[in-house]
Amino acid sequence: MIATYTRKRIDILVDAPLCEWVVEQAAAAGIVHHSVLPVQSGLGRGGPWRDDDGYASVAKRMFIALTNGDKVDALLELLAPDIERFGLVIAIQDVQVVRGERF
Repeated sequence: MIATYTRKRIDILVDAPLCEWVVEQAAAAGIVHHSVLPVQSGLGRGGPWRDDDGYASVAKRMFIALTNGDKVDALLELLAPDIERFGLVIAIQDVQVVRGERF
């Protein structure tokens, strides 16, 4: 059987113009490996939105990283002053990974 290791996954929904800032904050917390995915549409507190709706909606991105709990905690500390101001949506969960030394 293949060994698995428990790590943390952090997902951050962020407005596209702020995406590089999130990447920089993650790097400062020691999280250098990540993925950034486009988000096509959603439904939030302000109602439905689409990336291409033509009504001044701001495009969204999903920052995803797998790492250890200490680095997630460090990233949250860096983001904390701006979570409400930038409307960040953050989800953290335990995941099982193969090749645990990579995360």
